[in-house]
Amino acid sequence: MAVHKAAFHGSRVTEESYLNVMNTYPYDSSLDWVIESPNGEFVASCLIWFDEENKVGLLEPVGTDPRFSRMGLASSVCKLALNALRDNGAKTAVVVCTSPKTHEFYKSIGFETFAQTKSFHRLKNAL
Repeated sequence: MAVHKAAFHGSRVTEESYLNVMNTYPYDSSLDWVIESPNGEFVASCLIWFDEENKVGLLEPVGTDPRFSRMGLASSVCKLALNALRDNGAKTAVVVCTSPKTHEFYKSIGFETFAQTKSFHRLKNAL
């Protein structure tokens, strides 16, 4: 949880909300991946949601403590997760990108753009 808080500044995730996530189908704690620093601190993490019936895995969330950024840890933890998905029978892995920075990161580890979502909002004073 500490790596999540560090990676996602302003996150509203609490111990209680994380426990709720852990009790949600199809959560499987054996598919949580972390990288530890030499002093035992978790510094990068990737959680996998695996749909066994459709053989699809979702990597979400993926994060790195900013003190350890630009060291290849997010890439490494994602590759560990992808290997675990393959070992569990996954045929497809997906991620959801919300910024050009994350898009480029996932592209760098072999993901390809499949679909895009566009959001439209009506301005309050537009009428």
